[in-house]
Amino acid sequence: MAIKKTTTAKKAPIKKASVGVSISAAPKAEMRKWEIESALSTLKRADEIRKNTKMMADVKKLAQEQMNVLSTFSK
Repeated sequence: MAIKKTTTAKKAPIKKASVGVSISAAPKAEMRKWEIESALSTLKRADEIRKNTKMMADVKKLAQEQMNVLSTFSK
């Protein structure tokens, strides 16, 4: 049985920007800004939840129920 040799297509060379600025820097900065804004929003919401005693009571109740369910798996 003969093995056929296949030819591979040559890839086009990657062109580099002539300017010293990275093209991906702007999207990374925008993504980081969005992550920071999202984190701040999350922390504000968590603070609002902590101050709401009825909500916190319900959250603690649900957390306890879930812990009880999860404890059945660790036995």
